[in-house]
Amino acid sequence: MHRQRVSAAVDLLLVAAAAGFALAPVVRNGFVNWDDPTVLLGNTRLTGAGVVEWAFSTTLIGHFQPLAWLMWSALARTFGLSPEPFHATSLLLHVINAALVYALAGTVMVRTAAPPRAIRGAALAASLLFLVHPVVVEPVAWASAYPYVAALTPLLGATLAYLTGKRTVAVACYAVSILVRPVAIGFPLVLLALDAWPLKRMRRTPLTRLVGDKAWFIALSVVGGVLEWRSRDVAGLQDVGLGARLTDAAKAPFVYALRLIWPVRLSPLDALPIAPAPDWGVLVAGVAALAVVSLVVWARRRTSAAPAAAWFAFLVLLLPVAGLLPSGVQATADRYLYVPAVLCAIAAAALIAQLATSSSRAFIAAAAAVGVVIAFAVLTRQQVGYWHDSIALWSRAIELDPRNDVALYNLAVALAEQGRDDEAMQRYEQTIALVPDHDLARRELAKLKERRTRTETTEGLAMVQQGRSPEAAARLRAAVNAGAHDATTTNALAYALMQSGRSGEAVAILDRASADHPGDVNLKHNLARMLATADDESVRDPERAIALAKDVCASTGNRDPRALDTLALAYAAAGERTAARDTARAAAALARQMGDPATAAAIDAHAAAFAR
Repeated sequence: MHRQRVSAAVDLLLVAAAAGFALAPVVRNGFVNWDDPTVLLGNTRLTGAGVVEWAFSTTLIGHFQPLAWLMWSALARTFGLSPEPFHATSLLLHVINAALVYALAGTVMVRTAAPPRAIRGAALAASLLFLVHPVVVEPVAWASAYPYVAALTPLLGATLAYLTGKRTVAVACYAVSILVRPVAIGFPLVLLALDAWPLKRMRRTPLTRLVGDKAWFIALSVVGGVLEWRSRDVAGLQDVGLGARLTDAAKAPFVYALRLIWPVRLSPLDALPIAPAPDWGVLVAGVAALAVVSLVVWARRRTSAAPAAAWFAFLVLLLPVAGLLPSGVQATADRYLYVPAVLCAIAAAALIAQLATSSSRAFIAAAAAVGVVIAFAVLTRQQVGYWHDSIALWSRAIELDPRNDVALYNLAVALAEQGRDDEAMQRYEQTIALVPDHDLARRELAKLKERRTRTETTEGLAMVQQGRSPEAAARLRAAVNAGAHDATTTNALAYALMQSGRSGEAVAILDRASADHPGDVNLKHNLARMLATADDESVRDPERAIALAKDVCASTGNRDPRALDTLALAYAAAGERTAARDTARAAAALARQMGDPATAAAIDAHAAAFAR
């Protein structure tokens, strides 16, 4: 017994070391903008009064999970909303779950009469395969998916208690699991599968009695299912039609099975199609494959009950998330595999134990198991990095599927929060290209453009005052291109262009602005002055300048010295020097009368030049 305890302790140290390599970096991750803001960051109920009553009544995020809310509340009250304690808690519970898988696999293997050494090796392999399988990264690394991890702990306890004949403990543990979140509504049917293998009760106990023994489990399952159904926002048939649902349900077991066997290129979000539609070829192939596999394992149930029990339990656990009742925007999700992954690990353990009956095959099995565990650990560590922050998360999703509109939108939001407006606007535009009626993307894009316009305008006007005309012109041009068409911005842009020697562009800007703002006297005045004084003869237009200046003077009742001065400059440009001199003198006199000697002096200089 002492030796067995030492061996178990050594095995669990290996489990802890594997967790340290593959999953420990998760503690350095932050929250992501996928449910975390709603569930944790912006959820004041977690630290407010009446949290217990709220936890048992809320349908927030579409799940019944009162104990999960209370666990989060305890963390938030104790540590605040720093991500490290939340991720550390998920990781710790996941390691505990791996230890329970070790115990569960050993308990199952004992009932198969496998050799003791094979039992230990199989249990360790099951624990490690579950611990470092890449599909566990999503529930462990995503703070909002913590209930999947927390619900599995009492569920594994219930399974162990059932296998060892502790029915009352099993029922209590299952009740706790339901209250964390009902992740295993079909658990009573899984217990029936365990009755078939490894307990082998089906051969000696009537089915009606076996079902009757599950009465409390069935009652808890029904209650949990009703509460979860009441909380969920299930898509209507008008959103996802029956054909599309059947297609997803028929292929789901094989999609998930492949993901367990070959866990590469796992996306953070396998989004539903923008327009879900049935695929009759996939539907027929999926139904046929389900029928074939089910018939084969059923036919072999008397000689090999394990495959039939495992397949049946796998289908039962996946049924609620297979696609018949779509909720949310995901077609499939790694977190839905967190509980079924235990089955995969136990099945692998059974295979290893079977191979271990021969010393030569035992070496091959051990070497293969070690190789797979190492490969999984490397993939898992890499996958943890994709969950480091929102930008890393959604960039990875888009890398795997550039047409993932949900990932594009959320990446845009994350980029905007980091002040990377150019990249954010690009992602919003890509989202709208995929989903033209994406109102949220349109609104956020408009906000970014408005913010960009304000920033460019403010900086451009400051540069004009500082005499940095070329830089000011670039800033103000960007503001106009982003939608700033107000008179102040266009006036400043024209001035900066003129000061930069780009009078043609300046006149074109003022022309368009005057057309957009026909009542703006200042725009018309500046255009007239530029047409009268431009250094570029191809731009200068004295006759038009005279006409515009006269309009401005008339609009101001000939009471604006600068407008009269502009008219004088236009006369001079047209060669009408007498009119230019007389108008300039009148403008200077008006400026002195109005108490503006500086302007009067400047205009007197013009009049003197016209007199020569």
